[in-house]
Amino acid sequence: MKIAGRLARTARPAGAGRRSGGLAFVELVISALVLGWVLLSVYPLFLSSVRSNVAARSYAEVNALARDRLEELRELPFSDPALSAGRHAVNDLPDTLPDPETGTFGSGARNPFLRTYRVQQFQLPAAATVPRGAPFPSVRVTDAGIRIDFKRIDVTVEPAASGPGLGLLAARVSALVRNPAPDVDLSDADPDL
Repeated sequence: MKIAGRLARTARPAGAGRRSGGLAFVELVISALVLGWVLLSVYPLFLSSVRSNVAARSYAEVNALARDRLEELRELPFSDPALSAGRHAVNDLPDTLPDPETGTFGSGARNPFLRTYRVQQFQLPAAATVPRGAPFPSVRVTDAGIRIDFKRIDVTVEPAASGPGLGLLAARVSALVRNPAPDVDLSDADPDL
């Protein structure tokens, strides 16, 4: 009797296993649908994140190229021909990027950027000619033979060719270089008015 009682308590009805298995399958399908819906709704966020990271890396590269050239120009003597007034449209970047495997130039992809710069000359008015408390505007020097007090250098990096992929990716950085000897005439004519 004791054995029969135990079997009676542990025995399940005949249809109980099937109902439980059917519910498990329905639950599995519903949870898969919910997971798929969540993943599909989050997927565009991942894509925009990847695009943002690529754009940020590109902007960092462009700004680094511009700032590197600006620092090189700022280190030159004030009277250096590279700091003559006007547009310097010579692209000083290599035509090709380095080969990723060898690191040598000439066998890699075409360089997607152009780097140019412009130099403008300015003169400050004599302190006696500016009323007390008034703005102290600088005057652009465009003719040779006029004293200049500082030069403005604008370095621009922009895409070498318009097309898909780069968009309007460009950077311009600027700096002022003070004339160490303002009494000496170091100006030249500015062809870029």
